[in-house]
Amino acid sequence: MLSRIGKAIAFLRISSIRYYFKTPAWSLTKLIFYSSLFFLLTIILLIYGGIAISSIRRLRRRYKFPHRPLKPVQVDEKHTLKIFNYGGYAFKDMLKAIDNAQESIFLETYIFKSDEIGREFKRRLIAKAQQGVKVCLAFDGYGSLLMPFGFRRFPKECLVNWYGPLYSYLNLLWLGTYVRYHRKILVIDNKIAYLGGMNIGREYATSWRDTHLRIDGPTAEEVALAFAEMWNKHNSNPRRLLNLPFKPNPDDDDILWLSQSRANVLFGNRTIRDTYMDAFKSAKKRILLTNPYFLPDDNMESYLLEAAKRGVQVEIIVPERSNHLIVDILARPVLCRLLRVGGKIWLYRGTVIHSKTAIVDDHWSSVGSANLDGRSLINHEINLFVNNRDFATEMYKMWQDDLLNCRPAELEDFSKPPVRKRIAEILLRPFKSFV
Repeated sequence: MLSRIGKAIAFLRISSIRYYFKTPAWSLTKLIFYSSLFFLLTIILLIYGGIAISSIRRLRRRYKFPHRPLKPVQVDEKHTLKIFNYGGYAFKDMLKAIDNAQESIFLETYIFKSDEIGREFKRRLIAKAQQGVKVCLAFDGYGSLLMPFGFRRFPKECLVNWYGPLYSYLNLLWLGTYVRYHRKILVIDNKIAYLGGMNIGREYATSWRDTHLRIDGPTAEEVALAFAEMWNKHNSNPRRLLNLPFKPNPDDDDILWLSQSRANVLFGNRTIRDTYMDAFKSAKKRILLTNPYFLPDDNMESYLLEAAKRGVQVEIIVPERSNHLIVDILARPVLCRLLRVGGKIWLYRGTVIHSKTAIVDDHWSSVGSANLDGRSLINHEINLFVNNRDFATEMYKMWQDDLLNCRPAELEDFSKPPVRKRIAEILLRPFKSFV
């Protein structure tokens, strides 16, 4: 009798398993499993294939470009700013600041490479954490997607967050996946802050022309607040939350101020885009822009065209060939229109210029992570805006150095593209706001 009952139970179990294999739930399980498996295999291939390709490129390419050390500028009684126009200078200064940290280190970056530069940053960050300094690290899940798995491991003394991690090809079906965390922030003891366009890695130290900024003064606290706001949004564990003992300055500073790509409680409703457009609208003498992915929306483009038409000197440095082919294709008509109204386009040669800077007239400047494209309206970005003549003078020195590595663009460079590029431009135009 018992054996019959056992056989009946076994039969029912087998039947239920067979039935489950035919249900939509099993089909969904297989979809998730295979999507995640193939995603993992793709990442492994890209990681180690990328390491091999980078090793070959490193043997073949040695980029050099004009740059000079720029002096620190005291913009008011409380703040000193220093511009870094070369990654090697910036990283050396950042590592020294990390070594001198006494209380806290907050680091947020889009890309964190596992090469010797990344390993040196990691080693020193771990050393400070093991000395009792609070170390919080945040990486973008897409920008640092190809970070090797072993390199991702940090000791428990370091608090690590991944913003927008990707686990499967199914992530690409969710619109939120395309909102990336593009800021590059380092804050030491809430007294020193760094921000700008520099990711962390070897190529950003020597091969790419980029711009970063060191802030000594109370505005470093506001950069720390910007870090903490994002950090707390991505932490549900109360023990990991950052409760900083200060608040943002409620009054607008007419000397220097931070802005992000979205309206928020920290910095109000004025976004990076709004601040740029106000500056373009009020410009009287010149607008000098450096941007790797210059693809402004229609309103911002119209402000630049109107400025050029009323006699403002509008000049833009862009890469002769960027690392984003789609941007190069879609930017062609914009650059063409600017040339036709008297603007100047300078093409940076030899390597990628990744700098995101602006000078308006003789006093207004900006350094940050935001490109002038549709993506930077979607992504999380941060810029510092400065109203100071001495600082603008140092920015202009950097601009002059960059021009030494540029050639002036002619209308013929953009007015008659090959047929294949014209077709690609037409097909890609609907996606301009998301590139």
